[in-house]
Amino acid sequence: MKRLFACTLLTLAVVGYAKADQSTFEETNQCSEDIDCQGDFICKNGLCDSPQLQRSPVAKTTAKTQAAPPAPPGVAYQPLPVSAERAGPFTTQSEAMATALNYQSRAGVMNVMESVVEQAEYTGYVTIEKAYTFGPNKYVVVVSTGEGGNACPASTYVFSFDTQAERVDGKHEVEGCSELVEAMAEGNKLMVKKEGSATVVYNGVVE
Repeated sequence: MKRLFACTLLTLAVVGYAKADQSTFEETNQCSEDIDCQGDFICKNGLCDSPQLQRSPVAKTTAKTQAAPPAPPGVAYQPLPVSAERAGPFTTQSEAMATALNYQSRAGVMNVMESVVEQAEYTGYVTIEKAYTFGPNKYVVVVSTGEGGNACPASTYVFSFDTQAERVDGKHEVEGCSELVEAMAEGNKLMVKKEGSATVVYNGVVE
């Protein structure tokens, strides 16, 4: 009987201590704002509580943007000096009723105008307006030609030339018949214009 009484007293003491401890914890854990709490705890419903780590949609978007791989460094157009007869590896040569635009390939001299106009033998004059390099293997050239007087006073073409393949890999006729040609290069963008719509060339390839 004495043992049962002792066990009962011990149980009541433990429960009382736990309640007192809980009461003391609640008293010391009470708060009115975050500054009343210790460490990283925040004030929530009058009690200090551990913060719930939640990221806002803005933070998630930012994280995704930062995780994306950086864009590769761009290559810019570099203008070449242009004279009456030469621009870089291209040279003009007068013929009977035409002017050739020659390039010294591994197989010999090639007339690039054969890949630019339909009848290279009737070009009349050929003037190199502008020439640019783009990276180690690309040239973009702007030429004007009379095309035997059958078209505009000046038909202007922009073409891209690949030195590895040694061929014209793209060409486009610039709109307009004016003899005045404007060209502006900015980064990987080249814009060629007469009185018509501008021709825009990106990354050294005329499409």
